[in-house]
This record gives sequence, C-alpha cells and structure tokens, in this order.
Amino acid sequence: MYKKIFIAIDNSLHSNYCIDLGIAFSKKFDSRLVGCHVYDASLHQRRFRDMEKGLPPQYQDETTLQRQRNLHSSLINLGLKLISESYLDVFKNKCRESTVSHESLLLEGKNYYEIIKEVKRDCYDLVVMGSIGLAAVKGSVVGSVCERVVRRINTDVLVVKNNCLDGKVVVAVDGSMLSTAGVKSAISFAKAFNVKLAAVSVFDPHYHRVAFESIAKVLSKEAGQIFRFKEQETLHEEIIDKGLAKIYQNHLDQVNRMAKDAGVKVDTVLMDGKPYDKILRYLLDEKPSLLVIGRTGVHNTNGLDIGSTTENLLRLAPCNVLLAGGNIVAKLDSSQVSSKFRKVPIHEKEYKMNTGNQMFTENELSMSLENERKVCEEPIKTPCPIVWTQEAQMQTERIPSFIREVIRKRIESYASEKGYGEITANVVYEARSKLMEDSSFHKT
Repeated sequence: MYKKIFIAIDNSLHSNYCIDLGIAFSKKFDSRLVGCHVYDASLHQRRFRDMEKGLPPQYQDETTLQRQRNLHSSLINLGLKLISESYLDVFKNKCRESTVSHESLLLEGKNYYEIIKEVKRDCYDLVVMGSIGLAAVKGSVVGSVCERVVRRINTDVLVVKNNCLDGKVVVAVDGSMLSTAGVKSAISFAKAFNVKLAAVSVFDPHYHRVAFESIAKVLSKEAGQIFRFKEQETLHEEIIDKGLAKIYQNHLDQVNRMAKDAGVKVDTVLMDGKPYDKILRYLLDEKPSLLVIGRTGVHNTNGLDIGSTTENLLRLAPCNVLLAGGNIVAKLDSSQVSSKFRKVPIHEKEYKMNTGNQMFTENELSMSLENERKVCEEPIKTPCPIVWTQEAQMQTERIPSFIREVIRKRIESYASEKGYGEITANVVYEARSKLMEDSSFHKT
C-alpha cells in the first residue's frame, strides 16, 4: 500500500505520535520510513543583525561586529545542527528497536517550504505529520506548517492527533474519484489492523430548499413566469428528496461490494444534512481512531487544494485524519488531461459533456433529470460491481454536478448491458454515442 513514508519530526508530542504510527504502518505494509527535520539557522542570523543597533557603543565597531557575527553564526549553525540530529536520533532509535527500514534526513531552511520541496522531489506514498508542533499554543487545532504543507502537496497525508490505531476506521463517501481512493485505503487499514470499518455518506437536500426560498423573496412576478419558478421548485423537490438519497445509497452499496471483495465487513450509514456537521457528530459519538476522507469531493473544481468539508473535518475531527486520493492526482499527466478536456463556461445555454463534442441543451438535461426521477421511484436492484478506470472517471469529473450522477449511472447501465466488467475511456465513448442515439433521451 504505502511503500515509502515521509515523517515530519520536530520533537513535539505529536511528532512522537507520528513516529509511533509510522512504525506501525511499516510493520503492516513493509514500508520504508524517512524521518525529516528542518532547522532554520538564517532566522537566528537575521535576528542577530536586527539587534546590532541596540548593542553598547564599544561593540558598534564594524570589525568587532563582524567578529561577533561570525562567532554567532558558527555557534548557531553548530548548535542547531546538534539539536536537530538529536531529534532524528529519537526517530532512528525507535526504528532500530522495532527493526523497520528507515533513513533520516536533515534539511536547512524554512520548515514548510523545505518539506514541500522534498515531498515533491522524491516519490513518497504518504506524508505523516502532526496536526500541531512545538510552537502550538493552547486551543490550536491545526498548526501553520501542517496547513501549508497539506494545501501544497498532492501526496496522501496522515494528519496525526494521537497515537491510537486500535479503534474503528471511518471513511467518508460521496462517489467522487478521490472518495473511492479513500475507500480503498480505509479497507486496507481495517484489514491490516483488524479493526471495524464504517462508511458514512451524507447528502444535503436542504440547501436547495433554502436556495429556492431565497430566490422567491427577490424574484419578480414576470421573472418568475419566465423562469417557471413553481415548476422548477416542484421538480427539484421530487428529484432531490428521492434521487439524492438513492444516489448516495448507491455509493454505499459500492463500498459494500468493495469491502466484501477484500474480505472486510463494513457498516454503512446514510444521513441527510450538512456533510461536515453530520460526519463530525458521528465521529464524536463513535470515537474512531481514524477518519479517511478525500482531500476534495464530488463538487471539486480545477485548482481546488482542499474541499470545505475536508477542511472543516481536518480541524474539528477528534481523531487522526487521512486525506486520501492525493497520489492519484499527483500521478495524472496534466498535459494528457488538458488535451482531452475543454472547459465550457457553466453560464452558457448549453453544456458540454467532456467525453466528446456532443452538446446537451437545457431541455435535454431537464428531460434526463425527469427520467432519473422516474427511475428513483422504481425498486432498487443490486447491480454487479463495475470498476471505473482513472481515465474514465476523469472524463466524467467535469460534467456539471447536477447532471454528473445521471450520466454516470447511464454509462454503468450501458456497461452492464454489454457485459463489461470495467468502464474504460472507450466504454464511456460508446455509451455517449448510444445516449445520443436514444430518442427517449431527447424526448420533449
């Protein structure tokens, strides 16, 4: 699973937690650990220069000042290096006692910057770092170094809040590509450490109701007739209340199949409400040891470093948090992706399905949603598990969010009818062509 693990070390309590968890991972996954400490000698040199003007007159001579600078620099460089090596000795001694593969790395510079540069330079599968460090003050939940690193790297990150790994593992599920990666990681953790696994999925129908109530207050009578406000409101209520529940239940069904294939038992929980709030309440009640969540979710847009739900849970979750899916993003060939997708402004009257050049009009999208509403009223059938390749998933990631799940489900239905066990880019193209030929899809 994770073969090379980077561990940030600063001799804080949370840093020691990181070492303990890193060793536990190494034993289970045969990982090589790289313990890294960063010290900044230049900071102290700058501070010394700032204080020179306040020295007594006898020390203001330039020759004397230069001698003091050299002495100070020598002592600071040597002292900080010795201290830093002592921090790494703690890491090395623990690794030797546990007989795990390891190496140490001492870097000089700004801590967060050097960590980011090293992680991007080398091929690490996982970064382990404490949520807070030596400079933490009372009430801190996530330190500045942790937050800066998390936002600037794509590698999977385990943010450590304690050294407990013997409790339940909870994975947040929303059907996105990174969420699926998180499910795979959670299943591996649960199996390796022999702990319970729970999958939690939360859909939020309330936002749409609030939005319509807000619109109703400002929409003029003429605008309401053009917009057909009442019809839109009714359609959304019928689709969202029933359709969202089914879509997110399907996500949990997929988790069930993945866990079953891996020989792991999973409890699934479906809730409605604000995702981060519902998940947080669940965590406070269940007291798990680990939350696994994609760094971004189903509503991700280009350039987003971390989703709002993930950010809130990173700060507020009472347990360790694994931000999953980063390794997938890191390995994607950006040039290949940019050549296959062309961004289309969402405000245009028609929307491009980014698997080809076919355009869907607003009327076609509305009819597709209406058809989906009818499907939601039918009894749920358990389909055979179908796996999406990374390239195929990326081809559907940029479909507008309100129609994305509809298109994905239709592609899965097409693949199931054809007997495909895996959805590739070619299958997506075939399904798209079939949808365009289907008269029911264009019916007005």
